[in-house]
Amino acid sequence: MDLSLTLKIIGFFVFAAGIVLAWSPELISSKPVPEDIFRAVERRIWWGVLIGLGLIPLFHGTVKPWLPTIIAVGAALTFGVLIARLIGIALDGSVVKQWFWVAVEFVILIALWVWYSKLKI
Repeated sequence: MDLSLTLKIIGFFVFAAGIVLAWSPELISSKPVPEDIFRAVERRIWWGVLIGLGLIPLFHGTVKPWLPTIIAVGAALTFGVLIARLIGIALDGSVVKQWFWVAVEFVILIALWVWYSKLKI
């Protein structure tokens, strides 16, 4: 099995673990669920980083050139956090401040995607 396929399989499992932990952070943490809806959603956000780290080898297979790799990492992490936030909103409830962060992350993701697509790789 070549290295690229191995990294994609590992990336898939990291992505799946991030989704499961964003869905149910109580599997690892014994902290009580916060009463505040904003904080309840925010406890899921760090698992979005795990989601993003899993996406990197799935969709960006090279390290060099550096600029597209840096952009791809930023986009993957932003997308992972966005997915975790949307999972939190769906499960814990919605507040305006969370939707503001969804909009900010979406705009950043679009900007990174446009920048990435304009590069000659």
